[in-house]
Amino acid sequence: MRISCSIFAAAFFILLLSGCGERKELETQAFVVAIGLDKAEDDNLVDVTFQIANPQVNTSQTAEAQNEPSSDIVTVTAPDLLAAKELVQTSHSRKVTFAHLETFIVEEDLARSDLFHNIMGSAIVDPEVRRESVMIVSREKASKFIHANKPTMETRPHKYYEFMEKRWEKTGLVPLSNLNIFFHRVDGELFLAIYATTEREEVEKRNEDTYLAGEVPQKSGDPVQMIGSAIIQNRKMIGTLDGEETRLSLLLRRKSLLESMVASFPDPVNKEFRISVRMMRNGNTKVKVDTNREPAKVQVKVPVRLQITSNPGLVSYTMNEEKQKILKQSIKENLERSSLKLIKKMQNEYKGEPFVWYVPARKNFWTVKQFEKYDWEKHFQDADIDVQYDVMIENFGEQIRPPVK
Repeated sequence: MRISCSIFAAAFFILLLSGCGERKELETQAFVVAIGLDKAEDDNLVDVTFQIANPQVNTSQTAEAQNEPSSDIVTVTAPDLLAAKELVQTSHSRKVTFAHLETFIVEEDLARSDLFHNIMGSAIVDPEVRRESVMIVSREKASKFIHANKPTMETRPHKYYEFMEKRWEKTGLVPLSNLNIFFHRVDGELFLAIYATTEREEVEKRNEDTYLAGEVPQKSGDPVQMIGSAIIQNRKMIGTLDGEETRLSLLLRRKSLLESMVASFPDPVNKEFRISVRMMRNGNTKVKVDTNREPAKVQVKVPVRLQITSNPGLVSYTMNEEKQKILKQSIKENLERSSLKLIKKMQNEYKGEPFVWYVPARKNFWTVKQFEKYDWEKHFQDADIDVQYDVMIENFGEQIRPPVK
């Protein structure tokens, strides 16, 4: 009996410890936090840049790594990402892993080529590549972007990308852009990717959100600017949207995770100035699509709440109810005019829509084949579209007494 119990106990512990056979020590691994993809000189090859985090920087071992860089940046040329992952091991002593990979940076020239989708499609074969990884399109080469990106406030590169990618929820100046959404909208529908650069072509504009990356007049600070979108359709990049157009695209979607944004509008009373407001969604956007008529009819109603944050023209909106109505109507008309201008641009120039209106349109059909035969993208180009903003102003700034009745 004692021998049987001993054998059973030994077998039990062997089963418990057998899972340690594939154990890998942290110090033996090299964690890639960002990957850059560029066109190589050979049309069928790609330059892959790996930004590998230094695990000692900004940890308890910082004293031992005072003179070490925060990351190691290596570029290799290969047919695809997985082949590049093997090639980089020829010069790197640790096992390269994508377990912490969160960011793909794609050169604009590559994004506009037919090779782009093939490279991205082969990338997700690796089980370590997560579909939540963010996609950024850089105006310059991705390798140059990664080398030039030296943020002053973040010593750990993965934290920089993580914080910057989260900013879209608060500003709306860039879209939610990850591999999962990219592969869902790879054919037909438009996909918006984050547009960024470290190069400068500064342009001063009165409207603060009508910039593209690189145009924002910035005198110092981090070199990277992320603002606007790269438009991707049918597996390649076809154009760009600026910050304002990106914001409107998010507002016109039926559902969006965008929390709030600060925007400015012309002061309707004192036209030399602009009024800044904090804009928030006041519920989901209502989208109705009628596919039983020609042309198709789309009705969109966007509910928004506004808080006046700045009034440089010093117009007494807090004390004058009539001026409040003028301001509210002016903002409503401005939003509707800008939205319709964007929609016309998408219909005439890009022949597609980034507003995800194909979802309510698809509900009008019994089967997917019927919807595909209808060809929503083609019907969108001629659709009759009506956009209305339901504007509610919560407050008009600081006030010391109630408005005059």
